[in-house]
Amino acid sequence: MLRSFRQITRIGRRLTSSIPTSSLLKLPAKPGLQASLHTSSTAWKYDKKSSRASDDLDSDDDDDEDFKDERDSKVVKTKVNSLRADLLLKAGLGMARNKVELNFYESKIRVNGKKLPKKSAQLEIGDDIDVIRGFSQTNPSHLVVARVSILSANEREEGLSVHLRRYKSLLVENYLGPNAFKSSEHVAH
Repeated sequence: MLRSFRQITRIGRRLTSSIPTSSLLKLPAKPGLQASLHTSSTAWKYDKKSSRASDDLDSDDDDDEDFKDERDSKVVKTKVNSLRADLLLKAGLGMARNKVELNFYESKIRVNGKKLPKKSAQLEIGDDIDVIRGFSQTNPSHLVVARVSILSANEREEGLSVHLRRYKSLLVENYLGPNAFKSSEHVAH
């Protein structure tokens, strides 16, 4: 379909460019003919952004206005099969599955301040998932993390539609007790 659409667009451009503008002025003034010549080149353009935006909007999604973006965050709406920690990190931060797995085995993932017991742990609305990026350079008792917060989850025909708040870089205090992050943690293989 797209291929034939491009061919039609090219033919239309050739026709309009092959007609000299001086001959267009000598044509009898027919409102329908003149309007079609001027609008055909712009009416046939394919705008990817507008079609994608119309596909993403559902008529029953009126709760998008409830989640306003904070200054350092972005609200992401996505579809997942379940509220597993690894799926939410992949969808919320755009991380590859192997990167999520690597961070898990290096004990760099915290849920509500506690170490993630397993990658497939089921989470709930209101949970915060942190991926530790490292220590703060200005204050070593603080950590730089990427955080995903679960704002809402709605059932769909296939899976769940979730709203996530994403922080790419957030400064937090180091966790307390056994959940504290240590840079030289032993990694069990």
